[in-house]
Amino acid sequence: MKGISLTVIALTLFIACSTTVQADAASLSEARVLVAQTGLGKKLSSLALLTAKSTTTYATIADKLGNASANSAVSDEINALLPQYQPKWDESLARAYEKSFSEEELSSLVSQGRASQYAPEVKERQAGIGRYMQANAQPILVSLVSDALKATLSKYVQ
Repeated sequence: MKGISLTVIALTLFIACSTTVQADAASLSEARVLVAQTGLGKKLSSLALLTAKSTTTYATIADKLGNASANSAVSDEINALLPQYQPKWDESLARAYEKSFSEEELSSLVSQGRASQYAPEVKERQAGIGRYMQANAQPILVSLVSDALKATLSKYVQ
């Protein structure tokens, strides 16, 4: 009798956990569609350039090339590296939205866009999404900027 109840409990826990995993996967899937459909991650290149400009390496490049040429050279390198980094950035962004919205909310945002009843919530939850990105996607941004600056240095500054 005791063995049967332990089996029932274990099976119940397994079913409950697998349902949660399926719901989480569905939420993440909706979040991925939202990020792709709306282009939420499209500012990665401008954020990377802004970050690069705050470094001493960028200042070295600007001293050598001048500000306009340094801006152009580093931008070109960032854009060349985007195919490598954009998917990682978008995935992190999707995870931030998944953590911030329910599956129902995400589904509504995907299907109805700005007409969704949850559209006003996006702006209200930006601070939390930003904190998530800062905590979890910072290494992606740092790596992109670092690779772009290294490539620019190797091409233009000897």
